[in-house]
Amino acid sequence: MSGKLRVRRSESVLAQLGADIAAGRFQTGQPVPTEAELVETYRVGRSTVREAISSLVGHGMLQATPRRGTVVTDRAQWNTLNRNVLRWLMDSKIHTMGILEAIDEARRIFEPASAALVAKRASRHQIIEIETAYAKMEEAAGRGDADAAIVADREFHFAILRATGNPILEAFDTALDSVLGLLFSVTANHMDNFRANLGNHLAVVEAIRAKMPEAAERAMLETINFTTEKMKGAKLIE
Repeated sequence: MSGKLRVRRSESVLAQLGADIAAGRFQTGQPVPTEAELVETYRVGRSTVREAISSLVGHGMLQATPRRGTVVTDRAQWNTLNRNVLRWLMDSKIHTMGILEAIDEARRIFEPASAALVAKRASRHQIIEIETAYAKMEEAAGRGDADAAIVADREFHFAILRATGNPILEAFDTALDSVLGLLFSVTANHMDNFRANLGNHLAVVEAIRAKMPEAAERAMLETINFTTEKMKGAKLIE
């Protein structure tokens, strides 16, 4: 088997087993099937199964124990900032609302503060990146293009995170990518809502451009508040 094929098969096993764990098909403390059983189930080699199990251990979802085999860990131990883990939790149905509420809460903590930091320290080049992302949002709104609107909205928020110059805040770029896509789709798939929130985004841009940290923080909070209310209306959060 070629290396690339083995990697693809390992990723397939990882995705299926990770999704099963996130969906609660294996309870906390319960062992997953043995290596031999997984080989039989997925029709792959032992090395492929071992790679997938190793990844899940690295994600904090599994733990190898001397007597009980490889068991599912408590969800508090899962690396929920990992893109795979987030996706599995989002797809699991039983965790979707809880994850969305947690992300909404986290955004309220770090995004307004990030906007304030950017207003203090962003370079002209970074401000141009933020302005460009906003311009793309306006263009998408003008065309009524929901897909382009979601992409541009994510670019806008990620450009702000990058402009903080803080590597911890920047790390949320990758971790929240797929989740923010779902959040923004709530407004972007209803273009009237998306257009209504453009003014809040523009206020963020203007405050950053004017080097006004407090105004940037307030405007970002208003931007998030708008999305929160639309999620509540769509019953995605309580």
